[in-house]
Amino acid sequence: AIADTPSFIFLWVGDGVGLEQGRQCLKKWGFRRCEDICWVKTNKTNATPGLRHDSHSIFQHSKEHCLMGIKGTVRRSTDGHIIHANIDTDVIIAEEPSYGSTQKPEDMYRIIEHFALGRRRLELFGEDHNIRSGWLTVGKGLSSSNFNAEAYVRNFADKDGKVWQGGGGRNPPPDAPHLVRTTPDIEALRPKSPVKNQQQIQQQQSTSISLTSNSANRRPAGNSPQNPTVLGLNQEGSSSNPSTPAAWASPMEAFRGREGMNMSSDDRMFDIYGYGSQANGEYLDFESHRPMNLM
Repeated sequence: AIADTPSFIFLWVGDGVGLEQGRQCLKKWGFRRCEDICWVKTNKTNATPGLRHDSHSIFQHSKEHCLMGIKGTVRRSTDGHIIHANIDTDVIIAEEPSYGSTQKPEDMYRIIEHFALGRRRLELFGEDHNIRSGWLTVGKGLSSSNFNAEAYVRNFADKDGKVWQGGGGRNPPPDAPHLVRTTPDIEALRPKSPVKNQQQIQQQQSTSISLTSNSANRRPAGNSPQNPTVLGLNQEGSSSNPSTPAAWASPMEAFRGREGMNMSSDDRMFDIYGYGSQANGEYLDFESHRPMNLM
């Protein structure tokens, strides 16, 4: 209910049956599975004499999966201010924590922060070891909390005190205050997509001309400006309200969920914000190219 559009979810599902259950959860919550990040566990400094597998496993489990899902549609050619593709791999090789610990590799945070350029980052079921700068951590296992809703939302408001509200198939503009700002120096360091040779460019141009002439009389579809009332593919399977909300809202409206509910007060919250202190390349989106690895 509180997820923006577009937004990304990274769900740890363990191994085995958890993979299928995780996919079902993503579908129920209105997300499409795009990637599967695999954590290969090492035991160089924390070797154990016994095997760790349950009664249903045949092999000893030495890996753990994190499913990445997307709500909405982003394109590498036009939404480089929202995502930064082609910077990481989908494999993490890191030491296994002590038995019974829920701690995950630090590399997972870096993957998320490098890929998703939104600054509104929420971690659920967190514990004290999960507290990280730039994240809102929510969980009953936290020993303390300094969360304040008004102070939190102010970090994502513009000069007029308004915050971006997604939905309706619209992606935030590059100057949206909740996005990570970039500079020409940073853009120069981005990995670039391979440059097409001249023959490929000519073929693409001829194909584009042909498609343009054949589709001149077609009715606009999707969430194009000519037909904003038609739902795009990013709304498929989502239980969110298909009506288009206001793009900008007051700060506390942004903190309320999509169903108008505030977050539960049963969980303690810890927030580090404000307390004491385009990717180039050809067209590519997660909807029509789900099998491709963009990390």
